[in-house]
Formats: sequence, structure tokens, C-alpha cells
Amino acid sequence: MNGYPHRDAGWLRRLILTLASPPLILLVPLLLFAVFRDRLPHLAYVPGATGEHGSEWGRWLRMALFPIVFAEVVFVAMFTHYQRWPELQRLLAVFGFSQSVLAAAGNGVAVAALIDADGPASQPSWAIPTEIVLAVLAGIAAWRLSGPLPPTAPAYGTPPPDVPLLSLAPGQRAVYAVSGWNRLTLFQGAVFLALAWFSAPDFAERWQATTIAALLGIFLILQARSRLRIDGRGVEVSLPWLGGLRRAVPYEAVVFASVRKKTSGRGLGGMLGGSRGWGYVGGGGPVLALRLTDGREFLYSARDAEAAAALVNGTLTRMRAGTGC
Repeated sequence: MNGYPHRDAGWLRRLILTLASPPLILLVPLLLFAVFRDRLPHLAYVPGATGEHGSEWGRWLRMALFPIVFAEVVFVAMFTHYQRWPELQRLLAVFGFSQSVLAAAGNGVAVAALIDADGPASQPSWAIPTEIVLAVLAGIAAWRLSGPLPPTAPAYGTPPPDVPLLSLAPGQRAVYAVSGWNRLTLFQGAVFLALAWFSAPDFAERWQATTIAALLGIFLILQARSRLRIDGRGVEVSLPWLGGLRRAVPYEAVVFASVRKKTSGRGLGGMLGGSRGWGYVGGGGPVLALRLTDGREFLYSARDAEAAAALVNGTLTRMRAGTGC
């Protein structure tokens, strides 16, 4: 059977790593509260406090527990539903750790500023840069700790008879190259940049959300332009506006190639991918569709998608004919 196993060996490792991140949000402020309790004001003048001036410490801690429990439930649900998608699991671990450390650093700085204070205290100028650096380092650490992804499961058998096929001689070489736009990705990027622009006046209070929206918008716009290349090594997508960032699909991961007259492309998500697959779909023209061994698809809009599919299937047939794989 093609595809990843139901759960690869690193599934539990990535799950534990992801679930360990939300409690970090309260770990630092709790330690500071336990050590400096007698030197802190009777109200918590920290992010998330309610009321005009602040909340009681116990009430603030109980309120902070809700997003932590909510995050844990969401992570468990996503890991359970996407058990065969290790790429997403690693991204969840990175996102969970970076955001949790970001929130933990912000809460820690806010509590530390209240030591020996009688009321609200302003944060030091180095607070925001420190939070950003710690969040980036946490994301890098989570990426490393999540371990390598499982190897691609090899596909077996030649393409079915009803798909385009280009007959290739044993030593014959052929290359296919095309570029295109992903209009949906471009639109999504513009929306996130607009959100960042409208929230910029409140940057001091909402800098995390504003920064994330701006960075995500820029990232989406930069990957709206893509290039596709098919040769003897496999199928490769590159993003010229993102410094030539590349992602390759080896032939071992392709079951067969087909052509669709049109597709919405919803849920693809560009280079990162979605629950249905990944790729770049724009306009209403034909689409090259690669069935992958992980159960998802790679889609790419191209006017001559049939020629691209024929080349892929021809290469697969030549590679697997007579080998039983």
C-alpha cells in the first residue's frame, strides 16, 4: 500500500513536544510570583488582566489557564486527525513553542516589572526585542527537537492506462518548465497586510498580532510567483521571489499524474501544503495533478498540463517497467 504508515515512529515525539509548549505560558510568571509574592502589588497589572487597573492574581491565573487548555485540545485534535501528515505536526511543534515562549516572556517581563511596585509599571525598552529573539530561538529548537521526517514511502506499479503517457526510450531525456501565478495566495497576502496596516496604530499593545499578520502577508505575496520544472530527477517547484526557495517531489513519491480541466485549489496552501495537498493553482485552466504516496496531491496550473502529465507518467513507466516497483 502506498503512503506513510498510520503513525510513523516520530509521531509521539512530535506530539509530546507540542503539548509541552502551552504550559510554558504560565511557568515563568508562576515562578516569579512564588519567589517575589511578598514584593508584588495585590493586583496583577499584566497582559490579560481585567478591570480598569488589574485583576487579583488568582483570578488572572485562572483566566490564563483557558487558552492553555484550549490550545492543548486543538493540538490533540489536529494530531489525531492528521496522523499521516508529519510535516504539519512538525510545524505545530514549532508554532506552539515559539508562541508559548513569546507569551511566557511577555508575562515574565510584566511580572518582573511589578516587583516592589505599588501599581502599574511600564515595561523596559528591551522587552519586545527580547521576546522576539526568544520566540525565534524557541522555534528553531523545536524544529531540531522534533527530529527528521519519515522517509517517503515508495510508489508501486505503473500509471493506469487512462492517463496521458509519453513513451520514452531508455536513454531519452526530456525537460518541462513553466511559470505561473497563484492569485488566491496573492489575495490572501494582501488581506493580511491590510490587517497589519489597520492594527498599526495600536502596535504598542498588539505588536505580536500586527507583526505576525505583516510577516504572513509578505510571505504569501512572495510565494505567489512560482516555477515548475520536470526532468529526470523529479518534479521541482521554485519560488523566484523568495530567493529561489525550492521543494522537490521525487518520482518515488508519485503514484501517477493526471490532468484536470479546472479546480478550485482550496486547501492547498502553496509550498507549505494543506489537508488535501499542496501546489499552485490559479485561474480556470487545466491543472497537472500528481497523486502522491502520502494520500495527498500536488496540483499546478499550466496551459499544457497534459504534456507535463505525459512526461511524468512516461518517466514513471520507464523507471518501474520490468522492476515490479
